[in-house]
Amino acid sequence: MYNLMNILEQKLKEQFKNIVYKLYELELSIDDISLEVPPKKELGDFAFPCFWLSKALKKSPAQIWQEIIDFVKSNYDENTIITDLEIAWPYLNFKIEKKFLSKFFIETNQYILDTIEKSNNSSNIFVDYIWTNVWKPLHIGHICTPNVWQVIINVYKKLWYNVITDSHIWDWGIIFGKLISAFKLWWDEDKLKVNAVDYLLELYVKATEEAEKHSHLDEEFRKEFKELSIWNPESIELWKKFTRYSIDAMQIELDRLHVRPDFDIGESFYEWIGLPKMWNYPDLTYNMKDIVKELVEKWIATKNDDSSVWVSFFEESKIPSCILQKRDWTHGYLASDLAAVKYRMQNWRPSKILYFIDVRQQLHLKQVFEISRLAWWTVCHPELDSGSINCKNHFDDSGSSPEWHGVKTEFFHAYNWFISLKDWAMSSRKWNIIKLKDLLDEAEVRAKNIILEKRNDFSDEELNKLSKIIWIWAIKYWYLSKNRTLDVIFDWDEFMTFEGNSAPYIQYAYVRAKQILVNNEKWIVNIDKLEVSFDYDEEIDLVKELYNYKSILEETVNSCYPRILCNYTYSLTKKFNSFYNKVHILSEENEEKKSLKLMLVSKFCEVLKDSFELLWIDMPDRM
Repeated sequence: MYNLMNILEQKLKEQFKNIVYKLYELELSIDDISLEVPPKKELGDFAFPCFWLSKALKKSPAQIWQEIIDFVKSNYDENTIITDLEIAWPYLNFKIEKKFLSKFFIETNQYILDTIEKSNNSSNIFVDYIWTNVWKPLHIGHICTPNVWQVIINVYKKLWYNVITDSHIWDWGIIFGKLISAFKLWWDEDKLKVNAVDYLLELYVKATEEAEKHSHLDEEFRKEFKELSIWNPESIELWKKFTRYSIDAMQIELDRLHVRPDFDIGESFYEWIGLPKMWNYPDLTYNMKDIVKELVEKWIATKNDDSSVWVSFFEESKIPSCILQKRDWTHGYLASDLAAVKYRMQNWRPSKILYFIDVRQQLHLKQVFEISRLAWWTVCHPELDSGSINCKNHFDDSGSSPEWHGVKTEFFHAYNWFISLKDWAMSSRKWNIIKLKDLLDEAEVRAKNIILEKRNDFSDEELNKLSKIIWIWAIKYWYLSKNRTLDVIFDWDEFMTFEGNSAPYIQYAYVRAKQILVNNEKWIVNIDKLEVSFDYDEEIDLVKELYNYKSILEETVNSCYPRILCNYTYSLTKKFNSFYNKVHILSEENEEKKSLKLMLVSKFCEVLKDSFELLWIDMPDRM
């Protein structure tokens, strides 16, 4: 994608470079000159911090600034691209000449959404996200991680990275002993097929209650899990049904939010080589037992007399020790996540592995990352809170390197905090949760009531469609616009509004802009042949904001903060509304000027719709 703002700034810097040379015969490079954006619009479009010239020229800053202002005024011609220079210590503020920016927009508007060549950005990025559980329904908390990280995935793809995504579903453990036992006791195949997650939760609750009355059931649960662990055919078949049907049921709700991973590779996959796969992905060559054995052989882990295996870290790392294998030879999340690391490095050789899961997993993932580094599976080790630090390739004692040698991989945990309801704490252990399905259904009902209060000329079909587009996406946008590192309170009134930084406010501006274009298509002539200029500062402000789009996308993925993109769409919309309220588009008598203004409206619509597509929020046709 062309970074048009960088190109524009380069032209401005070039002008200052020429001014300094003509005034003082001082040779500067473009890199010597920096530009900043003033904190207030009325101060100018950019600020030139030129006080550093004082030392080089041995003149006072005030004298240099005034000499530059006088030079620009006395040498103003058609090539001048800066105007309205004013001293604001320690800066020289200025505006962009409207004629120049108009010409620049006419020449470059077709590149605002253009992407870079695919070959320039073809590295693999692996994303580990969603982390659902086969027997727990999606709930209000799943407004968080799946939505936030689907945006980051979308933006990476927009920038031509090859992104591989995995839901890393939890589908193994002693809990399956309880579920299999309960299913055999209260068998209902039809309910399992209709909604496996809800039915398995029902079975889990019932089995837990019965075990409190009949203590022998706990032993039955353990026996059933042991049968599964030794590949009892009947147990394996039930496990497959539970997992497959659960994934299908959860995907129905995830589809409502436009969240769909490439793979649903469960924790179970790393238990056994040859365990039946649910879908088509590469076979496993290292299971958890192999990982434990390898770490012990490399002196990274220590096996104790009771068969448990622990990892102790260097004291300077300040990472507490952790268990890798229990006394009964079973494994937990640490072993499965380490096996997943090696599996991903082997099969995709990613430049980055991003873990999108809540803040409670910080310590766990720090242990995973450090063990992986020590075991030479990765060549880059991230700091927990602030990105990553590079480290050298690590070899085993034999001097051999892994088959993915030469791949520089960054590990990063982009965590989020939690969402809660007013005056109500949510707990899945106590079953007092708001299911995601119920939340989205409630949003549609509320949406219809609000829409009908404003107007009643929609058909039932239009009303149903509009309620989905506006208010379900209002919830989604509301959370995406928040700081993921802070807890948030779910409040219906906050996002079900047409005011402020909300999806309906932005969608309404888009609908209004599109209507202008629909009614005036004939006025959009060959814009590249226009020889007219913008008349208002609001037009300039909107153009500059459009040119910021590429930088915003890069900042969004580099920081893993979708709110950066949300805030951009809100800022862009506010600038459009200022432009719409000030500039008289439809009453413009000059046909070329009208075409220029309409093209600006068109580019606003294109960028706003593209931004919302990355947020995976639909735009309505009318509101």
